[in-house]
Amino acid sequence: MKRTCLVGAAFAASLAAIAPGQAAADTRNNLLFVLDASGSMWGKVDNEHKITTAKSVLNGLMGDLSAGTSAGLMVYGHRKKSWCEDVELIAPIGSISAAGAGSSLDRISPKGKTPIAYSLKQTRTAFQGLDPDETKHVVLISDGIETCEGDPCAVAGDLASAGINVKVHVVGFDISETDRRQLQCIADNGNGRYFSADSTAGFGEAIADVVTEVAKAAPAPQPEPRAEAPTRSEAKTAATDLFFDDFKGTELAAHWEIQNPDPGAYLVEDGHLLAVASGGASLDDGTIVNMFKLAEDLPKGDWVATMQFRMPYHTGREATFFGLYQDKDNHTIGMANAQSYYEDIRGARMFLSAQKASKGKKTGFNKVIWGGASGQAYSVEDLPNPFVLRITKKGRSYTPAVRIQDGDVGTWIEQESVTLLRPKGKLAFGIYQWQAVKGETPVYVDWVRIRRPE
Repeated sequence: MKRTCLVGAAFAASLAAIAPGQAAADTRNNLLFVLDASGSMWGKVDNEHKITTAKSVLNGLMGDLSAGTSAGLMVYGHRKKSWCEDVELIAPIGSISAAGAGSSLDRISPKGKTPIAYSLKQTRTAFQGLDPDETKHVVLISDGIETCEGDPCAVAGDLASAGINVKVHVVGFDISETDRRQLQCIADNGNGRYFSADSTAGFGEAIADVVTEVAKAAPAPQPEPRAEAPTRSEAKTAATDLFFDDFKGTELAAHWEIQNPDPGAYLVEDGHLLAVASGGASLDDGTIVNMFKLAEDLPKGDWVATMQFRMPYHTGREATFFGLYQDKDNHTIGMANAQSYYEDIRGARMFLSAQKASKGKKTGFNKVIWGGASGQAYSVEDLPNPFVLRITKKGRSYTPAVRIQDGDVGTWIEQESVTLLRPKGKLAFGIYQWQAVKGETPVYVDWVRIRRPE
């Protein structure tokens, strides 16, 4: 513990040196630390457990912040080994006393995974009720990258552009060069800064640098809100958005209709729509349960519709679809689907499929987008989540596409275009198993968006 005490003392000295530059008492910075307590934090740097170093430095920080800064603490990976929603706000912003985080930090014991994207989503709740003109800083402390199939770079960008005056900073503690790129992406997309720490002393210095960054960012009013402030029904989350739904709250918005509803097989929570498929179904016979159809008409002219989702594809008999659907005889759909060649082998290939039906006459295309040709199984962890399905309308041409992830790089793959003289149907999406198999398949839909082409 002697080394940790020295780190804490050095950090306190650094903090004292920068205190005069902090914001005046009549303004306020809000600082939310998001601490990695995944199992890897038991690793050692300079013969000290990383979690021990983090606790010591953070406890010293929390007790020494100026009156112009309110701090809070969120932790992930500290309660269960394999739980991707193991995130807890253990100290709300402004609740930490001059004595520091104390017992809140003492009870943290690293155990689990690294759900960075989910953690960043939860920070919005921590900032609720604060003055929109006050600055808000998320400081993510991590010794590794996302392990729960989320897209933390995208979430950081959404958070920074949400109009609530947030920046996302990252402290990478004992990070490899490969992993650093994802953490750097989070900071870049979050309009924040990335700080690297390769030693115990370096960690204290990195945290002090974060405080310096927060202190010099004196609170300033946000730009005037757009007159077309975002609502799910009016689809105005950005100047180019015609429609947007990110499934906030606990109820499905009124602009969705459900074909063949089964309330027990879907729910809205934590910023996504969860739907579950089982038992076998088909677009061709209208048997798909919980097909979500947009009640509003699609816009005139050209447009691009996208849907981001995460899915395990663990039976090799499932498909997620997105496109125009009127009925079984009239639809234009793009699908990301999986196929297993043998029983008990998870999908050996994944496909981007397109299906057009007009007055009962059907045409379709398939293109391999991921996986091998030999029938070799893959694990759920191998999958390139998250996926984005896209339908692009240009004139009378409709082009399905899918984006798959390779680390922090997204790759778009397009299918052949189809021509519609008189398009029929509403924008629709859903999930189904195209053959009855054992087990259910879930899909987590993060958002649906319609924009004008760039």
